[in-house]
Amino acid sequence: MPIDAKAADILSRGWYKEKLEPHECEYLLTFREKSSEANLAVSLANRLVHKECSDVGQICAEITTSSGPCPGNCRFCRYAEASYMGKFFDIEDNVLARYAEEIGGFSDVRSIRLTTCADADLGELCRQIGIVRDHAKRGTRIFVNTRDLQADECRRLKEAGAYGAYHSCRIGEGKDTGFKPEKRLETISNLTAAGLQVISGVEPIGPEHSSKEIVEAFYRILDMRCLNAEVYAREPVVGTEFNQYGKLSPARLAQMKAVLTLASSWYDPPARIQYQGTFVSDQNCVIAQYDGKTGKERLEAARRRLFNNGFRRLLKTDDSTVELSLMYLRQTGSV
Repeated sequence: MPIDAKAADILSRGWYKEKLEPHECEYLLTFREKSSEANLAVSLANRLVHKECSDVGQICAEITTSSGPCPGNCRFCRYAEASYMGKFFDIEDNVLARYAEEIGGFSDVRSIRLTTCADADLGELCRQIGIVRDHAKRGTRIFVNTRDLQADECRRLKEAGAYGAYHSCRIGEGKDTGFKPEKRLETISNLTAAGLQVISGVEPIGPEHSSKEIVEAFYRILDMRCLNAEVYAREPVVGTEFNQYGKLSPARLAQMKAVLTLASSWYDPPARIQYQGTFVSDQNCVIAQYDGKTGKERLEAARRRLFNNGFRRLLKTDDSTVELSLMYLRQTGSV
C-alpha cells in the first residue's frame, strides 16, 4: 500500500529538522503499529539518532539508594505505600561505594543515576553523591532521580557534585499521582536554573492513553531547556489498579518514540555534549539497573544491545570512545 501523503510530508519535515506541531504528531499516531507509516517513522528516527550521535552509544547505570513504601502513592507504582508490602530500603555506604567502583571497571559507563523516593532526605542524597564521586571512575557524570525540589535544594545538589537530574511531569500527574503538575514543572525550572542538566520524560505510557495525552505530555517539557527526554512504557504491577490495562506493545512504543524523536529534531539543547544524539535519548543511551545480584549482567546486556542496534563506538568516562566490536564484547565479558 502507498504511504499516506500527509504522513509522508510530516515525517519528511521532521527528518529535515523542521518544527512539527502537536496536532501533526497526533496525526502520525493515528496509524496502527507496524503500518507503512509507522515503519517509515521508526526507520527515519533510527537513522536520525545514529547520525546525530555519530554512531556512538552510551550506558547509564542506575542505583536505587532508597525505596518504598513510598508516601507519594502514585497509582501505578510498585512502591506505592497503599499497595507495597515490602520493607523500607536504604543502601549502605560501603555497598554504594562498591557499586560505584564495580561500575567503573571498564571505564565505559558514562553516567550513574541515583534513585530515591518521594520522601527522600536531601542531605543524605548529597552525602551519597559524594560517595559516588569519590569511588566512581573519574569523569563519571552523576544524576539523581528524586522528589520535587525548591531552588535552594537544587543548588545543594549541584554543590554536592551532581551533574544533572531526571525529573518528569508524568501522564496523569495530579490525577494518578499526588503531585501537582505545576510543581513538577517548577522543579524542572529550579534544576536548570541551578546549572543541572535535566533529563525529563514522557511516562508512564499505557495502552489506554490517547495520542493526545502522550503528545501533550511531551510538548510540556520540550521548551523547558532540558538536556533530553526519555519515553517509558508503564510496567504492569500486581496490586495496582492499572495492572488491568496491561502493557503497551513494543512496536507501538517504538512508533511513539520515533514520532517524538522527529518532532523534536529541531531542538537545540542547552549543553553541547559530545555524541548526545537526539532530544529523545532512549535509543543511543541504555539505562542499566545496577544491584549486587544482576548489576554486572545488566551492564553486559547494555553493551550487547548497543552493539545489536548498530552503534559502532561506546562513550567512555573521559569522553573518548572505544570501538564497540565483537572483540570488545568478549574483552568485557559481554558475550
